[in-house]
Amino acid sequence: MKRISPPLLVVIIVIGVVIALALSAPSSSDAPFVSGTTFSSRSISNTNETEISGTSSVETNSPLSHIAPNTASGKIETSDQLSERKLVKPSETIFDALAKPLVNEAYKRREERRKTEPDFAKRIDAKLNDGRINILLFGYGESHEPPATEKAIIGSHTIISYQFVTGKADLISFTHDIRGPEIEQTLKQRGFKSPAVRIDQAYNVGGFALQRKMIEDATGLVIDFQVTFKDVVIQNMIDQVFGTLEVDVPVAFKVYPFYLEGRKYPAGSFPKGSQNLSGTQVIQFIKTVPNSDGGYEKSLEHNQRKHIILQGLLNALSKRRAESSLWLKMTGFLTKEMVTGTVVYDFDPIPLVVKNVNETTTALSKFMASEKSSALTLPQIHSSIYIVDAAIGDGGVQWVNANGSINPITQRDLSAGIYTSPDIEVPLNANPYGDLVNEYWPSVRELVKRTIMTN
Repeated sequence: MKRISPPLLVVIIVIGVVIALALSAPSSSDAPFVSGTTFSSRSISNTNETEISGTSSVETNSPLSHIAPNTASGKIETSDQLSERKLVKPSETIFDALAKPLVNEAYKRREERRKTEPDFAKRIDAKLNDGRINILLFGYGESHEPPATEKAIIGSHTIISYQFVTGKADLISFTHDIRGPEIEQTLKQRGFKSPAVRIDQAYNVGGFALQRKMIEDATGLVIDFQVTFKDVVIQNMIDQVFGTLEVDVPVAFKVYPFYLEGRKYPAGSFPKGSQNLSGTQVIQFIKTVPNSDGGYEKSLEHNQRKHIILQGLLNALSKRRAESSLWLKMTGFLTKEMVTGTVVYDFDPIPLVVKNVNETTTALSKFMASEKSSALTLPQIHSSIYIVDAAIGDGGVQWVNANGSINPITQRDLSAGIYTSPDIEVPLNANPYGDLVNEYWPSVRELVKRTIMTN
């Protein structure tokens, strides 16, 4: 059997991690984070719960098209059924070649879950998942949001939904301030009576299983894979692998101090134009709140700054892709981060590569030998959604005080003290005590479907 070289293996892992680090670093909203009660002894940094082993009685050597659900029945089609459909892209990118092991594994996981989870079909919108693979990224770290919050641990979720027929990706990001009734239900089963709990506590309370269920309830997307990481990974990757990162800052701005690994760093500033940032500066660029009395323009919103860092990382990989030393450094770095638990997957990437080594290596060899391989090509972005109150994002949810004026359930919870802070958001017309798919999350599910299904 052929052996895949370390650089190719690293590329497979790096593509997911680079997107994760750039797009899912915890972002501060205008609202402070209230940590509340500690509900579980589970450590957010060392949780490594893999509910789906990746082994299944379903065997397939399916190409990228072999994961599309049957939209009429709501079931995952088999390899034989899909052979009639032949969903083939006009041309294949390096991302397609590298993604094949993940697609094969995603197909097996979906088939297994369809058989073993009674409510799987209810949560999942079959048409929405047709021809897609979905990766959930959860980044967490310390936040400093003056004057209300000196230091708090927050996290943020981002879904990368890759449509492999078109070669485009949709990005769905959530504010951490959204109420997560699935978490409250889990705590109730353990004997805890809790106030409203924010969605970034799902991983801490229930690991990958609870986090997956909650996000699937909220979106209708199958969460095929999950990656969690501490924000310090970004700093370490820049310093230890790249040295510095060149970015193009759209407008000069000042930022407040910030925390990283327990240390408080001073306030700083970023001039307009191209500049090389250290790992610490990259963290400050992504995480911190701009220091401006009159507010700040849209180009400085957290999601915009994350995109700037992502572009810088992709540019660096593209320029240095021929340097073997870069891939050796990245190999060592990722190995260390996985061993120490700062990056955790709900899958094992090594067996995925080994199982698909012949197919992946052949595809990569053909691509690298072609003229198209001059740059590291990732999917085009079809859409980007930020699920937060419409005053600062794309909507789908609303601050509880505003929602209470139109939703009697929210008003009742406000009066009963269920919300320990007004800085929590809920979906429109939400009932957190009913059928969560059909009575709590519909406004979010509709927003996601409307956006990513638009041509």
